[in-house]
Amino acid sequence: MGFSTLIDILGAMIIGALMLLTIKAFNGNVSENTSKYHSDLIVQQNLVSIIDLIEYDFSRLGYCEDPTKIPNPENMILYADSTAIEFCTDLALNSSDFRGDGILDTLRYELGDDVNKTPNPNDKLLYRFIPGFDKDASNLGITHFSIKYFDNFGNLLSHPINAQIIASMQIDIKVEDCYGYDTDNLEKEHSEKYQTALWRQIRLATKNISR
Repeated sequence: MGFSTLIDILGAMIIGALMLLTIKAFNGNVSENTSKYHSDLIVQQNLVSIIDLIEYDFSRLGYCEDPTKIPNPENMILYADSTAIEFCTDLALNSSDFRGDGILDTLRYELGDDVNKTPNPNDKLLYRFIPGFDKDASNLGITHFSIKYFDNFGNLLSHPINAQIIASMQIDIKVEDCYGYDTDNLEKEHSEKYQTALWRQIRLATKNISR
């Protein structure tokens, strides 16, 4: 075996190693892109789910099937804070019958504590419940939920909020993937690990609280 033959073998080994590295990198990129696509889809679906529920509930703020029980506009919102709100409504009888039973209910939304069972350190529970009963919540990857309140002149209300003069609201929601991709990679930023979606409802003013 001559010297030139050894050079050829060495060259072939180097080229082969480079090809293997290229294939490995390609497979890694495909795997990451596929994971991010599915992660983004889940985030979008979760965001749509929570938005549909919030828009539906808030559109029924102050509603009651029995008109004699509809509260005065200034008494429809019972509590208001940047991460919680409690208001009067008449909850739907079931998913197929959106009419209420004519009994005025109290519904509360409240941002809870961090969810410690997922890799994402920022996801929290958003509770939706009737005060006095068990809290109902699902982990949809919500990492931010906030409400701003405005009076009928459009002025931002400061805390503590006077619920009797609320005329409109701004709701912000941020949803992230709970499990992310390559979460153990310390070189990646938080935004590179967890797909994110934002939603903002500007000046939500339901017909029942218009003043």
